[in-house]
Amino acid sequence: MSTAAALIIGDEILSGKIRDQNTHTLAQLLFEQGVDLMRVVVIPDDIPTIVDELRKLSSQYTYVFTSGGIGPTHDDKTYEAVSKAFERPLKLHEQALSRLVENMQNYPDRTLTEARKRMALLPTPCEIIWTPGLWVPLVVVGNVFVLPGIPAYFTSMLEAARSHLVGTPKHRIQIYTHMSEGDIAEGLDATQTKYADVAIGSYPRVNDGSYMVMVSIEGRDRVQVQQAAEEIERATKGYR
Repeated sequence: MSTAAALIIGDEILSGKIRDQNTHTLAQLLFEQGVDLMRVVVIPDDIPTIVDELRKLSSQYTYVFTSGGIGPTHDDKTYEAVSKAFERPLKLHEQALSRLVENMQNYPDRTLTEARKRMALLPTPCEIIWTPGLWVPLVVVGNVFVLPGIPAYFTSMLEAARSHLVGTPKHRIQIYTHMSEGDIAEGLDATQTKYADVAIGSYPRVNDGSYMVMVSIEGRDRVQVQQAAEEIERATKGYR
């Protein structure tokens, strides 16, 4: 079974200035790839903290994804932290620099400052995954994928990495019911006991007349998922 962890980096997330969207995007894509997202850690822009978490997570999970901290400003510290965590020096990546310079031609009012060149100082050696339409490199060091915090970039670059993420596909069926959680709890317990390898979760909806509870049934055995879903559909008078 392939597993994953997400390391969300940024003071702005912890202080509530910016809402984290990338965890949701990552979770959806990993589910589609059959990779189990097991842990999400949110930490500040602090190099020792990033280093410590990278070392722990990379030793425990098949894939690790970072989000944030790869821009040109003083609080962008992820590349430096990855360099320290895996003892790979920061070096100017000529292809990344070339693509940065080429991209800057679209913005005649901008110049190649030392701050901008920092975005091409990468842990070396590393693997690069290029995203169509973007100059920004998706840096891969071992099993760590270094992604930006900007949701649009994160989504595009993660999609470019999809083929590198290998897992065992999972199946999911969702049942909607107008019965309350209290009324269906006993039946869900019985079905969960019967199908121990199937994950069953109930999620109530408040102030919405379309349904009261959504029940999610998922697992890697398609037959068991289907059988459990049929039982729950009958027991909850639900629909798909």
